[in-house]
Amino acid sequence: MKSGLKKSLYFGLAAVSVLATAGFATKADAASYAKVTSNKTLTTAATSRNVAPNGTNALYTKAGTLKGAKVVASKSTMAGLASSKSSKNYFRAYQIATTNRGSVYYKIVSFDGKYRGWIYGGKSTSAFGGGISAVNTTKSAALPAATTGYTIKDVKSNTLWNYPGYTQYKASKVNMNAYKSTDTLTVKAAETKAREGSLYYQVTDDQTPSITGWIYAGGLKSDAAVGNVTINYDNAAGQVVGTYNWGVPASALKSGAATTTGTKLSDILTDPTSVWSTAVKNVPAGYTVTNSSTVADNATLGGSFSVQVIPANTAQTVSFFSTGSGQALVGTTNPTLSAADKALLSGKTGETIPASTWTSAAFLPGGDLYSIANPNGGTYTFDATTTAQRNTTYTGNITLFYK
Repeated sequence: MKSGLKKSLYFGLAAVSVLATAGFATKADAASYAKVTSNKTLTTAATSRNVAPNGTNALYTKAGTLKGAKVVASKSTMAGLASSKSSKNYFRAYQIATTNRGSVYYKIVSFDGKYRGWIYGGKSTSAFGGGISAVNTTKSAALPAATTGYTIKDVKSNTLWNYPGYTQYKASKVNMNAYKSTDTLTVKAAETKAREGSLYYQVTDDQTPSITGWIYAGGLKSDAAVGNVTINYDNAAGQVVGTYNWGVPASALKSGAATTTGTKLSDILTDPTSVWSTAVKNVPAGYTVTNSSTVADNATLGGSFSVQVIPANTAQTVSFFSTGSGQALVGTTNPTLSAADKALLSGKTGETIPASTWTSAAFLPGGDLYSIANPNGGTYTFDATTTAQRNTTYTGNITLFYK
């Protein structure tokens, strides 16, 4: 009886102890969670609330120390967004909350709308801190050398935005319904995207001023020339066989480039190789360039430079002769030259015909220039020796001999 009473008392006290402990734990856990003492919408200018994460704090569905807070983006994810080279991964802060522990939390959303939640913002409500920092999404840039006379290359590929593309939350495209492809634009300002480094111009439509916004600089073109360069084409004897006067377009220049006479083009062009490519594209008909692109390295605005040229490969007129008579074959059905044959027998006027030409497959047994049927019976076969002797250079006409 005493023993049973002791056991009853023991288990009874144990149960009370467990319940008491559970009660204390519940009170302790409840006390461990923070409470929000203030929650407000931010009212300062939206563009002043652009932030970037630094990877020290995760993004939560509510302040991270509140009961029930769940992770939206881990610290590692936020670190990846912090080092991103895309403007889409900046954030806009739009709500602020403080807790009874003096911690500040901001509700933020990524510019592309993919991530939205609360992040620790430090202990002060006067400046962003903790897991985020204030950020400028663009940097100022110099205006182009010429600011007028621009047109859009392809409005479907590059159009106007109310801000440089994706450098603000909900940046949007400008309504271009009234725009005409012949409209000209004037550049008013210039900025580069801080992460990508791409250059944007703020432009206004000269014909419809209500159309104004930001456009990627590479999406503009201008026929206005800021200066000229004369390209001389010299033959082997040093004689000028042609010239090309290149008007250097404003759209080809670096932002803020000098346009005074004598300025080296390699210093002011966004693509210095365009000097040489322009020279090659405008070579006189019947010629081809021989020297390298380095001749254009010192080309200057308002100056000139020389390019060496030689006659281009030209197809030769082909005749078929008899070795015995020294005259053109009569009554024979001569071969029709294929494209490969024409290429084989083409060369620069005045240059030596390679000896290997006459041992090519076209002139060997089975080749289409090897033999010609003799209307009197038998066949004529190619005479490589005589042909090589009579055709030493490309003169515009090649005589093939058969015996």
